This record gives sequence, structure tokens and C-alpha cells, in this order.
Amino acid sequence: MILGNVLNIETFVDLGLDPGSANTLMCIKDQGIVVNEPTIVAVESESGQLIAFGHEALNMHQKMHPGMQTIMPVTNGIIGDYENAKKLFRELLHHVKPRILFGIHRLVVSIPLGITEVGKRAFFDMAEHLGAKEAWLVLEPIAAAIGAGLNPFEPVANLIVNLGAGTTQIAIISLGGIVSGESLAVSGNQINNAIIESLREQNNLAISEYAAEHIKLNIAANDRSDRESRMTVKGFNLLTGFPDTQEISTAALREIITTPLQEIVTAIKKCIEVLADKPDVAVDILERGIYLAGGGALLGGIDKKIQSETGLAVTICEEPQTTVSKGLCTILKNFEHYRPVLLDNNKKHKQ
Repeated sequence: MILGNVLNIETFVDLGLDPGSANTLMCIKDQGIVVNEPTIVAVESESGQLIAFGHEALNMHQKMHPGMQTIMPVTNGIIGDYENAKKLFRELLHHVKPRILFGIHRLVVSIPLGITEVGKRAFFDMAEHLGAKEAWLVLEPIAAAIGAGLNPFEPVANLIVNLGAGTTQIAIISLGGIVSGESLAVSGNQINNAIIESLREQNNLAISEYAAEHIKLNIAANDRSDRESRMTVKGFNLLTGFPDTQEISTAALREIITTPLQEIVTAIKKCIEVLADKPDVAVDILERGIYLAGGGALLGGIDKKIQSETGLAVTICEEPQTTVSKGLCTILKNFEHYRPVLLDNNKKHKQ
């Protein structure tokens, strides 16, 4: 502490952690988002020793020899590989501040709807290993609502859909709690997998996850134009055994993502339909519409598709891929105000 005072460096900070399946974001109180890295590590196959993490590890993904492997330690917003998640979070923290001058006073972590008590405990244990003096959890949709500038405590209902890589979180929020909500396995990663599998089966073309992501973000979800267009796709031809470039119909590619997108729309409808005994909540949603957050909101035309299917206005949050992290930043700045929506070791969350 004395050294920190001499150098005018804050030795303890309040930190927000958004551990996504695709990317992990960290924010520091009064500093904003300071980390946005892929949630992946590269390790030695035998020893498990860390080789790389984040963007560097992602660049190595699918290009490694048998002595190395890449691991994505967070699945659907839940820690799936505790040891490697710990390695990743520690390295990201050290990347932010010199380790001898950095400690965490208060850590707030976003968690998905429906997470089990075991899943929550994993994050509390992780916070302890990271040296946090205090640890708090907040549901992703509530953090997203706060990041979108909404007041989760007001007696007015808001419907927010967080389209993440691992899960899609749908929630109606009012009076500091979840009126109706659902966590779907259908998400950005599932759409990417559908594209990969379809091109493999229909075109004998093996493509990477990166290529599938590029295809997804360059297809308009609601484009019903009769005008035929084609997209250049590069991969490995399974018939010839050589790299190949193919021109794929955008209509065919759009058809691939129709099913998972329809599942998301259907879930949104179901979330609204259960409000038959809460007509005032339904009216609020009619007046305010739907807010879209998460990286999936960048899918071209997804707002128009949801609007056409539900009849409700749809608003895409500004920089939707960082909405949850922005919410964590706001919580850290106004901690006492937002404490009622947070969960600690001794408190059950309102869901």
C-alpha cells in the first residue's frame, strides 16, 4: 500500500468480469473496459503448461501439432475447465496491471440464467483464488439491461435478449427481478456449427470456425430478395483432398441459419405468451419493445426478423457485444444502489 501511495497507483481495484464462451471482458471501476480477449488458452498436451492465451491462442487454434492443444474453459457462460479458466483469468489480470501493485477489492461476475448452485460456487471459488476481497454475481440479462441504460428497479417491464456465443438469454425484467426468462442453448456458436456441418455435407467443403463466423455475419437474416447472389468460401475439398474455393448461394447459406434463428424467435414469443395473467407487463413490452444485446445482435437484419415475427419494435443496443460489461461498469460505480440485484455467498437471487 505504501509503495502504491508513493507511485500514485491504486493497489486495489473494483473489477467486473464477463466470462463469455467466445470472449472474456473485464472492466475496472472508473476506467471502463480494459480487457476483451477470446476465452481460450493453448497448453502443452502432456504437462498442461500454459503456452498462450486470448488472441494469441486463438491464432494458434486448429493449427497445432499433437504436442499442443487449445482449450475453451468456459461453456455456455459456465466454467467447464476450472484449472484452465483460472490460468486464463490470472493472465488477463496480469495483462491489465503489474502483479505486485494490483489486487481486487470487489469482483462482480455476470452469470447466465439457470446456472446451478455448483456453477455459482465455481465462480465464488475462482474469485477467492484471484484474491478478491469481496465476490458478487449478477444475472447476465440484468447486467445487460443496466448496460443498455435501463432501470431494472422501476415498476415497468423491459424485455431484453442477450444473443451470446454460448447461450441466448431472454428475460423480462421488472422491480429488480426476472418476471419471465429462459436460457437457450441456441446461440452464435450453434449457428456457426450449423454452417460448418451443412457445407461439409452439401458441398464437401470443410471450413474453419472463423470462416463460419464470417459467413454468419455477412448474411442478412431477413433478406427475402429474389435477387440471386453468391459468396466466396474457402476451405478444404473433401473429395479432391486439396484446398478449394467455392461460390455458395447466399440463399442457401441463409436457409442454413433459418432454423436456429426461428428457435430464438419462438422462445421470445413463449416468454411473452406466459404473461396472460400479467397484462400490464405485456402492455409495457408493447410500448417499449425488445432490446437486443450480445454479439449475435450484429447478425445483419436480425432485428427486422424478430420485429416482423413478434410485431414489437426492436432496438439493438449500442456496441451490443459489450452491453453486459458496460452494465458491470455501472454496477461498480453505483454499487450500493445496485446491491439488491446482486448475489453473494449468503443470498439467494430473485429469479
